[in-house]
Amino acid sequence: MNDFLKTIDQYANGPDRLELAVSGTTHKHQHAKPGPGDWSIHEVVIHLADSDAVSIERMKRIVAMEEPSLLNFDETAFIRDLKPELQSIEDAMLLFRINRRQWSRVLRQLPTLAFDRVGHHSVAGPVSLRQMVSLYIEHLEGHLCFIRHKRERLNCPLSPEPSPTMRLQK
Repeated sequence: MNDFLKTIDQYANGPDRLELAVSGTTHKHQHAKPGPGDWSIHEVVIHLADSDAVSIERMKRIVAMEEPSLLNFDETAFIRDLKPELQSIEDAMLLFRINRRQWSRVLRQLPTLAFDRVGHHSVAGPVSLRQMVSLYIEHLEGHLCFIRHKRERLNCPLSPEPSPTMRLQK
């Protein structure tokens, strides 16, 4: 479990990475659609808040129920039909942070065997809690890469994060 605690820490630190990726962008940057993909930075952040809420609900079902069904959701329909332009990017990042903080508290206290519990995704098939946590770390990382590329195309590149030594020198 000790090795997996590092994974849970990585999952819990996701909101810091998202906020850093969006920091320094203007409303215009956030709503531009330069690619990759069809979504703006704003829409990506709204999607991350939505998908994290869905993933946490799925993980809760895996922990609390015996081999539960996990329904798929259409992320494209969520962005197309749920009015992301009316939603606040700041609120979405706050929801993302609060949901991950709250769920990480639970993950850290679960017995090791809980991470082997399985749910049955309607499209992907069987998935364990351990796989879900790792999958949503990877999911965030993929979207952070999109945001980084979008920022470069908008001439608003993300400044490299200072190394620990540089932070100490400030």
